[in-house]
Amino acid sequence: MGDRDSYLYDLLRGRADEPAPDDVVDLGHDVLITFTVRREDGPRIGFIETHPTPAGLGCHGQVTFDLPETADLPGPKWRLISLDPLHIEPSVLCGTAGGVGGCGHHGFIRDGRWEPC
Repeated sequence: MGDRDSYLYDLLRGRADEPAPDDVVDLGHDVLITFTVRREDGPRIGFIETHPTPAGLGCHGQVTFDLPETADLPGPKWRLISLDPLHIEPSVLCGTAGGVGGCGHHGFIRDGRWEPC
């Protein structure tokens, strides 16, 4: 985790030098997300998630929903059970992907809330 992770963490919490995005969702347990789209008028295809590391630094990950609109995107996909309230399966693990280390943060997103594992 480097300065970019800490900046994203601070940005979504409104602690950076610029305002936080309007669409930040607080899932509880200090986990925040902002939804992603492929084009401005398109459906939500996933989200960027930020969370603290055990050392209190910022860390983040990306979730891509398993949708027809994401079939051509590489990487793992999560089943979107419900968008409102947000529920995806399986759990989200901040781990090693593509040779990049993760912090091990792990939990489920159900009923619009983060449930730590």
